[in-house]
Amino acid sequence: MLLASCAILGMAAGPASAATTIPYTLVDNRIVIECRLDGQGPFAMILDTGSPSIAVTPETAHRLAVIVHSAGTVTGAGNDAAQNGSAKIAALSIGDLTFRNLDADVLDLTEIRTKLHFPRLDGIIGYPVLEHFATFVDVDDMTIAFDRQAPAVPSNATTTHFSGVLPEIHGVVDGVAGKIVVDTGDRSSLTLFGPFAKHYGFFGRYPSKENIVTGYGLGGPVYGDVFTLPSLDVFGTRLANVVTRASRQTGGVFASDADSASIGMGVLKRFNIVYDYPHQSIIAWPSTHFATPDVFVPPGS
Repeated sequence: MLLASCAILGMAAGPASAATTIPYTLVDNRIVIECRLDGQGPFAMILDTGSPSIAVTPETAHRLAVIVHSAGTVTGAGNDAAQNGSAKIAALSIGDLTFRNLDADVLDLTEIRTKLHFPRLDGIIGYPVLEHFATFVDVDDMTIAFDRQAPAVPSNATTTHFSGVLPEIHGVVDGVAGKIVVDTGDRSSLTLFGPFAKHYGFFGRYPSKENIVTGYGLGGPVYGDVFTLPSLDVFGTRLANVVTRASRQTGGVFASDADSASIGMGVLKRFNIVYDYPHQSIIAWPSTHFATPDVFVPPGS
């Protein structure tokens, strides 16, 4: 969840083409794809279900020679608010898809790029693109398919309905029911939001690494207690021994009581997943990583 609390500045015009499939890479446990902006590129962008908007860096905006207007501040995973700008992108192309006349945030992602060792990081792709598609993240093939229709899925696939611009599902965290954001922009397996973790006594419940830096987001480093959670129920599946961070943040999205937790790529890559936004459903089945033991990887390792 690199970008969480800004307003959606504008919706992408629907692409003329109906589908495309592209490769992706994982950097710091985040999905990175290549795209073209205003005919230039390629640019490296994080595909982030936890972002309500599209964003580019100031360097990218300068390269595109677009006018940037001040747009106040936004919050993300860090404690502090970050300066935000706004710009108009004439065209965004992903594979065979092209979106036109996009409003984009302009955000400094330097700390995330340098601290987490991204070779390149030019922006974020969020809801204004995802809302049009059943987006299939094929972990086994390391590809992403954007299509108007969901693909054929195996018989062991489960369907979970979600609500909201940022997909929110019901799950069970070690026996406690809660609202969970499905967030490909979260590097961790499971993040418990601070108020939820405090209310249900997760701080100190299990042997923990206490109040350590667990990542970086907009607004700075993300602090939390890291421990192994015995059980997490999501996508019709019970996962055991999930590496979890209970947020120690005093500001930003993880200090909110609006949601209980977010699941990030540490859990999500255990599944092949179709994010079907038009039908507000998530279709998931085990990937080849499903049984891989979960371990904590310090940010930037």
